Formats: sequence, C-alpha cells, structure tokens
Amino acid sequence: MGIAPAICSCRQPSRLRTRGDLRCATWFATILVACQVCAIPCSHGQAQPGTTANIGTDRSADEEAIRANIQRFVDAYGAGDAAALAALFLPTGQVISVEGETFEGREAIEEAFRAVFAESPQVQMEVFVDSIRFLGEDLAVETGSTREVRAPGEVPEYGRYTVLHVKRDGTWLMAAARDSEGEPPTSHERLLPLAWLVGEWIDDSGSSAVHTSCRWSDDENYLLQDISLQIAGKNAMQVSQRIGWDPLTRSVRSWIFDSEGGFGEGVWTRVDDSWVIKSSGVRNDGTAVLATSVIVPAGNDGYVWRVHDRLVGNEILSSVEVKVIRKPPSPDVEK
Repeated sequence: MGIAPAICSCRQPSRLRTRGDLRCATWFATILVACQVCAIPCSHGQAQPGTTANIGTDRSADEEAIRANIQRFVDAYGAGDAAALAALFLPTGQVISVEGETFEGREAIEEAFRAVFAESPQVQMEVFVDSIRFLGEDLAVETGSTREVRAPGEVPEYGRYTVLHVKRDGTWLMAAARDSEGEPPTSHERLLPLAWLVGEWIDDSGSSAVHTSCRWSDDENYLLQDISLQIAGKNAMQVSQRIGWDPLTRSVRSWIFDSEGGFGEGVWTRVDDSWVIKSSGVRNDGTAVLATSVIVPAGNDGYVWRVHDRLVGNEILSSVEVKVIRKPPSPDVEK
C-alpha cells in the first residue's frame, strides 16, 4: 500500500538523494522477485474488491484485512506515528529507496519514518488502491497511486507503488514494496504555495498608494494581478501581471505589462517562506531594467516587498522596502 506518501514530499520529479533528505524520498521495498517468479503483471486498472488469482476461491476476508492495514497505514502516517507504521511490516521487512538505499527490519524502518516526520510534521497523504491480487494462500500484491502534501497549501506530489503482503500466523503484514514515477502536479497545483496572494492588497505610503488585486484565471492555471499606482490621489499607472508555471525551465515565472508600454518578466524562486524574484524588462523608451525582489509574508494579511540590485539603463538605484497589507473587506451595506 502506499509507502510512497510515507517519505515523498518534493518529487518534481526529484527523488531521495541522501539519508538526510528523507522528505524528498518515496520509500518502497523490492517486489521484483514475487512479480518475476509468478509472472503476474502489476495492474494499474480499477481496484476490484475480492480480485484473486485463485479462480473460485473467496478471498474477501483476506482482502478486507489488507485494506484495513492500508487504512491503518494512512491513519498512522497522518498522525506521525513512526512506530505504528513500522509495526505494519514483517520483523524482517525491507524498504528500499528508488536510489537503492536500504532499510531492513522494523527498527530501521521506524527510524526512517521518524526522520520524515521530524522534517515535515504536517505532511499528509492519500492512497488510491488500484488492485489487490492474490498469488496464493498467503501472498498478495497491491498496486495503486499516492498523493502527498508536505504542508497545507504546498504542491502535492504523486507516485505509483506496488507492495507485497504476506500472511503470517493468520495476520497480513507488509514484506516488500516498490515505487514508480507518478503524474506530475498540474500547473494550478504548482502555484498553490502562492495562493495566499489572492485578494485585495494596499500599500499606502502617504503621497502615493499602490492597490493590488489578485485572482485565479478562469482555468486556474495562472494568478492574475491588477496593480494601480496613485500619486497625490491621481491615477499614475496601471500594471497587469500574470504568474504561471513554466514547464520548460521548471520554475514559476511572471509576465508584466504597464499602461505606458513597458513590459518585463521574472523568475520566482522559493527560499524557505519567502520568494526571490529575478526580473528584467524594458521601459517604453527602450531603457533596460533589472531588479531583484524579495517577498516575505508577514502572517496571513501582510507581506514585506524588498527590491534591490535595481538597474535602470546604466543607473544604479537605491533599494526599496514596502509593507503591504490585505485590504479589509467592504462592509455589508445590505439592509
């Protein structure tokens, strides 16, 4: 069942690189021997309760027991209970990362899960079972897919998996498993870490004010920002920005256009809870513009916007720091 969510939190499509980077891993023990000896392909079709390799044999009770273990796994994972997860394996159970790092036995498996939860205490996952096939009285193969989110609002990661279940002394336990690449996140999902920008924002510096409105595009693949600059109470400039996922460079990018004919683009990189934006553009008179911006969230209703390394043509400009707050909703005027 899904060990994939157990240790995967940033597969895009990266995998575990070192033991210290468990949050980026998808752990599955090997099942090649079982599949090769039995010559039974791993199905990716819809799960059929009671599916069995032994025609005419009722395996519904065994399947129910395996599905109960799957639910225990999901519950223990959501609770961050490494000991409960390890107890679902055989004492000699084995877990192998996609790069070949091996964890043998319950103690090592528990240690691996414990490290995952230390790295990502809010991680949650879902398991979607495709099939459970019985290869004999005491052997079953489960296949399916997983969806994992490291923290609320984060980009979900997907994977596929195969797990070997063994029945010992009347109890079904996990003996081995193996994963494979899942579907990549959608463009919308890639932008979820920036979803907090949706809403109305204002920076009022006295003589000038900047109003920003952010919303999802109709297809929800982009964040759209409309920015209005006012100086001394008069409209000075209108700016529109589109933020999206660039599958070619595998990065968040933005495209910006102002009402005077200038335009530019930026590449967004997440650093902890902040975003660094490397921007380049051109003014309507042909002057090139470069800048580095840093957006630092300040709670749910504000952020700090810092701009440095500002270069307009050959002129170096000073750094700027602006505090932006979420605009309170309009009062309900309905009677």
